[in-house]
Amino acid sequence: MRRVRTGLGACLALVAIATVPAQRPVASPLPKFTAPPIVRGAFDAPEDVLLPPADPQSQLARAFNAGVPLARGVLVAAQPFYLRAAPPDLARATDCLAAADYYEAGLGIADQRAVAQVVLNRVRHRAFPASVCGVVFQGSERRTGCQFTFTCDGSMLRRTPSAEAWQAARRVATEMLLGQVDPTVGLATHYHTDWVSPAWDRSMDKVAVVRTHLFYRWRGTQVFEMRHTGSEPDIPMLSRISEAHRGLTAGTSESAEAPQLQFLPIIPSGQPAAAAAAPAAPRTEISNVAVAPPPNIFLVTLPAGGTPASFRALAEQRCAGVSRCRFIGWTDASRTPRALPMPGSSIDAISFIFERRSTAAAPENLRWDCTRFASEGQGHCI
Repeated sequence: MRRVRTGLGACLALVAIATVPAQRPVASPLPKFTAPPIVRGAFDAPEDVLLPPADPQSQLARAFNAGVPLARGVLVAAQPFYLRAAPPDLARATDCLAAADYYEAGLGIADQRAVAQVVLNRVRHRAFPASVCGVVFQGSERRTGCQFTFTCDGSMLRRTPSAEAWQAARRVATEMLLGQVDPTVGLATHYHTDWVSPAWDRSMDKVAVVRTHLFYRWRGTQVFEMRHTGSEPDIPMLSRISEAHRGLTAGTSESAEAPQLQFLPIIPSGQPAAAAAAPAAPRTEISNVAVAPPPNIFLVTLPAGGTPASFRALAEQRCAGVSRCRFIGWTDASRTPRALPMPGSSIDAISFIFERRSTAAAPENLRWDCTRFASEGQGHCI
């Protein structure tokens, strides 16, 4: 998924640059949102957009990406996201989202809103943690495999936002957590800059372009039904710039020398907050990172030598008696996950998907890796 900065995921073939279709209509109007005034100034200037590298590989990726058109159809906007939580959790969520905005999107307000929308879409999707900090810092404990590159590539140690830049990012984050929606990216759950071309985007629909960022969604029907857990974990690596995440490092030499960028949560009057809730004990874990799949979701290593037809038969056997069922298969046992959410390496290696909806009249959804298995008439390529 993540916003890739580190180079091309696969060897590319030179393609002609195609014209990107015009912006598609949004499915339905969204509720009017009234937010505190934003001090914009230089942050919206065109020169603040992240500039692509000039090396040939990056330029080749830009040509390839420009040749991929936007998916057809209506771009459905996300529903407004209202985070109702105790003040400490709200503050932690705000700063996690602000960090993603600043380190992933730079200083452009439009870019920051688009990135924030992706984070909130993930919070609602069953494949990801159900908290803002959980989504942003998923995989950050590893050297590789983090979902958002800045959390594991040293960016937070190399760059510290100015007080003005940090406050602007927190302003955008606050708006989004109080119901602002960015309809330009719809229900996108993935993105990357246009000067890289990771392998995972071949199996997804390109749905939006926001300056130098390209946004993607999984193909097929996606369900955004998860609710926020109501709590947010402490993220020690954010303690350098976030007062809300200093619960574990207060009193240490590192926290004493940290830049003093202390801002109170931006909560306009009239917004409900569970102020009466008792403050929770400091948490270091990221919730929902390793949760066993529910009984109607099967994560399976497929038998060698099988075909989509035989995989379907296996899926129907597993889903027998289950009205709403999802069967996901891998040919590589080392990539088959044991829990949800799946790591990026597992998502990239999915070979077969069978999905049965809740009603008997609804058609079954079949998808498989067409680079490994020939098309058999029904179903679609992953």
